[in-house]
Amino acid sequence: MFDRQNQYYVTKGVQEAVPYQLQYFCWQLILQRAKENDPTMDYLQIIEFDVDTEHELLTIVHRQEKPEVKQIYHLHLFEEYRSLSVKKIWAIDDGQAQTMLLPEEY
Repeated sequence: MFDRQNQYYVTKGVQEAVPYQLQYFCWQLILQRAKENDPTMDYLQIIEFDVDTEHELLTIVHRQEKPEVKQIYHLHLFEEYRSLSVKKIWAIDDGQAQTMLLPEEY
């Protein structure tokens, strides 16, 4: 799952709604987990965002459902993330390519 050798794709919805730096950070989270050669890594990785302007934080939850695994990251809320309206993206590995998409694009 999520091999560095495969092709990476990002849907138009993600391209338009998620800043490039944040897309890159999410791919890095996924690839770091893949690099650990975890045999339980699922083909579907879920990334959730929560923008907290009061505390200047962007919380990112990286998880999968089967088996359940969750990691939480807190980042400084950079200006380009303040208007982030996307709450969730998926990354799917179909064995030949890896695609980052909005759930409604599935």
